[in-house]
Amino acid sequence: MRFLVMGLGKSGKAVARLLAVKGFAVVVTDDDPAAVSSAIAAPELAGLANRVAAATVETAIRTLDGFSAVIVSPGVPMDHRLIRSSGERGITVTGEIEVAFGYCSSPIVGVTGTNGKSTVVNVLGRIFEAAGRKTVVAGNIGTPFSSVVEAGESYDVIVLEISSFQLDTIIDFRSDVAVLLNVTADHLDRYGDSFERYTESKARILNRARPDCGFVYNADDPACVRIAEGFPGNKIPFSSSRVLDEGVSYERGEIILRHGGARVPVIKRDGFPPIGVHNLENAMAAVGAVTPFHVGLEDIRRALRDYTALPHRMEIVRKVDGVTYINDSKATNVDATIKSLRSIDEKVVLILGGSDKNLDFHPLLDHLGRVKEVILIGQTRDKIRSVLAGHCGISDAGTLEEAVSRASAVASPGETVLLAPACASFDMFNNYAHRGEVFRRAVQAL
Repeated sequence: MRFLVMGLGKSGKAVARLLAVKGFAVVVTDDDPAAVSSAIAAPELAGLANRVAAATVETAIRTLDGFSAVIVSPGVPMDHRLIRSSGERGITVTGEIEVAFGYCSSPIVGVTGTNGKSTVVNVLGRIFEAAGRKTVVAGNIGTPFSSVVEAGESYDVIVLEISSFQLDTIIDFRSDVAVLLNVTADHLDRYGDSFERYTESKARILNRARPDCGFVYNADDPACVRIAEGFPGNKIPFSSSRVLDEGVSYERGEIILRHGGARVPVIKRDGFPPIGVHNLENAMAAVGAVTPFHVGLEDIRRALRDYTALPHRMEIVRKVDGVTYINDSKATNVDATIKSLRSIDEKVVLILGGSDKNLDFHPLLDHLGRVKEVILIGQTRDKIRSVLAGHCGISDAGTLEEAVSRASAVASPGETVLLAPACASFDMFNNYAHRGEVFRRAVQAL
C-alpha cells in the first residue's frame, strides 16, 4: 500500500513518519513548494528516505490512482483540488487522527468544542498524573497523536484535543470518553456559512461510540443538548447555571458532582485559580470526564488547586497605574469574547478585531454594559464598527501596540484593558500566540 500525505505541518510529518516506520511507502506534498523541497530533510523524517518521497501537488494529482488513501492535514480545506480529485476517483480521504487510532491500544478521552479544549485536556492530564495514571496529552494541542502511538507504548489513558477539522476526516476513530464543551459559531468560512454543518462536525466526537462510552457535555449549551438527546450511553452533563440531578453542577460557590445517587462536593470556585466563567465550566467538564476512571477526590482537588492557566487565556499580564491588563488572545470567536466580558466586574476597554471567519458580531450588543470603549484593529474593523456603532465608544488603531497605547490613555484606575479579539489573527500575526506575545510586550513597555 502507498499513502499520500497532504500538508506538511506538524501532524502531516508525524503521520508520514508513522506510516513509514510501519513499513508503508509514503509520498508527501504541500501547497508550499519550499515545504515540499525540504520535506525529506526534515528531522521528523530523518533516515526514512527509502520509504518517503516528496512531490508537488500537481504531480500528486496526476498519480492519484497509485495511492491507497490520502491523509489530509487539518488545515487543508476539504474543497482543495487534490481532495476533490481523490473523491472523484474513489480514493479514501482521511486524517492523521484516524491513522494513529489504528495503532492505539490505550483508552482515549476525546475533547472537542468551540472554546476551552486546550485548557480541559491540560487539566485532565494534571488530574490523571496526580492520580498516578500513566497518561499523555496530545492531538490538536501540539503533540500529534501519531507521535504518541509510534513507539507502541501503552498508557492508562490518552487525552486528545480534537478540532472540528480533525473530526471531519475520521472513519473508525472513537473515544472511550467523549467531551463536548460547547458549540458556538466559529470557522463558518470553512463550513459554507452553515452553523448546522459546523455542529454536525462537532457531533462526530461520538463517532462509533459504544454503549459503555461516557459522554460529558454542556447542559447549558442548546447544540450540545440536542446532540446528547440521541446518545444512548452514559451521559455526564455539566452546568454552571443550574443544579442537575445527575452530573456536575455549580452550587453556592462550589463544584458538586452528583453520580449514582451520591452528592459529592469537589472544590470551591476559588480553589481553581484560572479566572472566568468559561474556566469554571472547563474545570467542571474535567471533573465529569475523570468520573468513569474512578479517580480519587483528593487527586482531583490537588490537580485543580495547583493548575496554572495556559498563556493567552484570560492571562493577567500586569497592573499599571491601577489598570489591569488581560491577554485573552485565544478568544478567536464571538462567544469566547462574551464569556471573557462576563468574567470581569469592572469597566472594560476592549480590543477587538482580526481576520474574518464570517462570524456575526451582533451577539456582542447584549454584553456592552461594562464596556467603556472598544478599540478596533485588523481586517474586521469596519464590519465590527457597523454593528457596534451607537452602542459604545469606538476608536481605531493601526497596530496592536497603538491599541494598547490608546487603551492606557482611556482606562482609569480600577478598570481593565482586555484583549479578546473575537477574530482569528492571521491578518496581522502568525497565530493567536504571536498576537498575545505582541500584546504582552506592549503592556510591559508601558
